[in-house]
Amino acid sequence: MIVNLLSLSEGAKKANGVVVIIDVYRAFTTQSFAFERGANSIINVADTQKAIDYKSKGYGYYCMGEIDGKRPAGFDFGNSPKDLENIDINNKNLIHCTMNGTTGAELAENADVILGGALINAKATAIYIKSINPSIVSLVSMGSRNLNNSERRTEEDELCAIYIKSILDNSPLNPKTIVELVKECKESTKFGDPLQPQYPEYDKIQALRINEFEYPIIIKKEDNFLVSTKS
Repeated sequence: MIVNLLSLSEGAKKANGVVVIIDVYRAFTTQSFAFERGANSIINVADTQKAIDYKSKGYGYYCMGEIDGKRPAGFDFGNSPKDLENIDINNKNLIHCTMNGTTGAELAENADVILGGALINAKATAIYIKSINPSIVSLVSMGSRNLNNSERRTEEDELCAIYIKSILDNSPLNPKTIVELVKECKESTKFGDPLQPQYPEYDKIQALRINEFEYPIIIKKEDNFLVSTKS
């Protein structure tokens, strides 16, 4: 098994084999949390208007997501576990649009299989990959993109990729060490900042629940949709 570490949009475009699109803060943490709360499936989109159109046509019950970290106009929720905490989403289909995670899934057109990765489901993702024993695995750290489409790598996604690779290489790193490192990274500091209420502390707590979600997020083409389910 060859395991490649890639980053950002260009990495998603190049990725092949089994492709893990990694977005710790927060797309695939949010999706894992939604599945824990009973969501049935999640449609991934890269365009906010498409998400709203899908909801209007009845393809999903709620729209959730972010533009520059904030809930877009017309969306029910942000890209935030906190927003879903007290909402009944049991057996509901959701629509999810983010600048990094769901966009990366759309860009991974050369993938044989697409998985959504974060710390919360890192071990489950690695175990699933081992079970299908592919020849090539591409771990894509999506990082951060701003409204000008400028991208930068982020420590939490890169560390998540390294951790998943360590499990695939049968030399797993200490998960507690990974969590402590992520706590100190730049992206972690904005959670709980009263000047940035779109980043509640609760969301960081969920993102740091390493290996607590026991299912991989499998993203498949179904008709014209790119749909996440838990296996």
